[in-house]
Amino acid sequence: MKIKNYSAYIFSLLLLLTSSCSQDDVKNPTLSDTDLTVYFWGEGDNITGIAWEGYDVLIGETLDLNLQVSPSEDTTVQWVDDETGEILSNDLNYTYAPTEEETKRVNFIATRPSGYEKTVVFNFRGNLDGYTSRINEWQSIPIPQGTQTGTFTVEFDMIPSKDIMDGVVGILDGIATTYSDNSCIVRLNPSGKIDAYDDTGYAADNELEYHAGLTYHVRMDVDAVTMTYDIYANEQGGDVVLIGENYKFRRKITHQDYWSMVAGNFNLDDPGTHRVLNMEITTLTQNQAPVFLPVDDVVLAEGAVLEVEIEAVDPLGGNITMEANDLPQFANFVDNGFGSGAITFDPYSDCGGCDLGTYDITIVATNGVESSELTFTIDIVDPNAAFDVTADAGDATIWSGGSVDATWTQLFGGHVATGVGGDDQVVSVMPFALPEIPEGKRVKSAVLKVNVVNNNSWVPVEFDVYAIASRSTSEVLSTDYFTGDYDTDANATAIQQGFITDGGTLGEFVMDDPSSIDLATFMNDQYDNGASAGEFMFLRIGANRNDMPLWAHLQFDSAESAATAPILTVTLEDE
Repeated sequence: MKIKNYSAYIFSLLLLLTSSCSQDDVKNPTLSDTDLTVYFWGEGDNITGIAWEGYDVLIGETLDLNLQVSPSEDTTVQWVDDETGEILSNDLNYTYAPTEEETKRVNFIATRPSGYEKTVVFNFRGNLDGYTSRINEWQSIPIPQGTQTGTFTVEFDMIPSKDIMDGVVGILDGIATTYSDNSCIVRLNPSGKIDAYDDTGYAADNELEYHAGLTYHVRMDVDAVTMTYDIYANEQGGDVVLIGENYKFRRKITHQDYWSMVAGNFNLDDPGTHRVLNMEITTLTQNQAPVFLPVDDVVLAEGAVLEVEIEAVDPLGGNITMEANDLPQFANFVDNGFGSGAITFDPYSDCGGCDLGTYDITIVATNGVESSELTFTIDIVDPNAAFDVTADAGDATIWSGGSVDATWTQLFGGHVATGVGGDDQVVSVMPFALPEIPEGKRVKSAVLKVNVVNNNSWVPVEFDVYAIASRSTSEVLSTDYFTGDYDTDANATAIQQGFITDGGTLGEFVMDDPSSIDLATFMNDQYDNGASAGEFMFLRIGANRNDMPLWAHLQFDSAESAATAPILTVTLEDE
């Protein structure tokens, strides 16, 4: 019994050993040479792709690489310089320690006794901190904080390689291919000083010389909304110098998202480069609000209809929505999308003046983050109330020789002596834009008012008013000249005889009532003959004598004299 049990034990033990050996054979198969693989030490990933992508190492720092190979027994390894063939190491470890800017390719070669090899190509790059400019080759680097649309501070150090060079650092809205792509530019000027770009050219409010190998710190305080920037610079450890204050962008755009740099060689036989490092941007404000296109205040007669276009733009091209606040009952606003809208004013004409008055209009635009407001006023007026039309700046004095002179700030009439502008007979011609007349209305009266500053003559002289038919522009023509007897000009309509007489009376002269009705009739005839608002009718003042051998001098303020310019006061009535 005991013998049988012992035999069974021996058989079981042999069976267990046999099974165990069989399992080991399954888990650890024999590797062939073609199974040779290279790994990072302690990691299982294949390193071929990572090695080819490469490593950037700052000059003065080191990179240690520790590899493993499988199978490792009898496998020999080498690190070989790809360019020279020099063997750099014969073990699994390699240290890369650049001493200068360079690109270097090193081949790790693992070899089996059969001669089978596995090669992994490592690309190394030795860099200084930051970036080195290239001659006539732009580099653009994305701003890490993303697009800047408000106020922000830009700081960096730059080290010129030569005393005389041409190197710039810029801020812009994309990839730089030329200088004009940049909004803000700081330059190492070929003159040996630091300057910056202001609107149309380089400038510097104060001088700061630069020298090869020294570090210069630059700060730019940028306002993308106003498209301006301040520039400060100092040699390391030196006093800060204001290079430029409130300089205007070169490229006028309100969002910035890249750095750029380049070294030029214009008029330089031996150009240099510069290092740019320690670049920092501090965002102060962001998400610029929409910007409205301006809208002028509005004057509208009760009963008339007017549509005013509203437009807002977003600096980043974002979507804008608009709405109107507290509109009067006669106004309606429509948001057409994409920053465009329109507001229609339609005040009642038969409610006893219920809509008369001045109203504040507010439109709000938002881009989802920031909002801005547009405000303007509309003044609803009595359509029959008097309103003023000012003479156009194209008013002119015409000399009898046919010369039209629009440069005088006072207009002339009569016979002026040498020294005033020539010994000649003259007349003054004033263009007035035809006003908008609401439907169902006509001109009731039109009263001319001028401010006389000189009125002298040796003989009795009367200065008459004529009206000349409307034209599309305010240009005064030589054919508008006339100094004959009153109401004998076939090309003009006589309005008032003796509007002004000779003598020393100065100041305001106002057309009489009958003449203002005659002028109203003339204006209505212009509209009836096809003239439209915005075209120009002309009023002429001149002496009514054919022969004026003696001196007679009339002088009154022109349209250039804003406070005392010729005025036409117009009153309307129902047709």
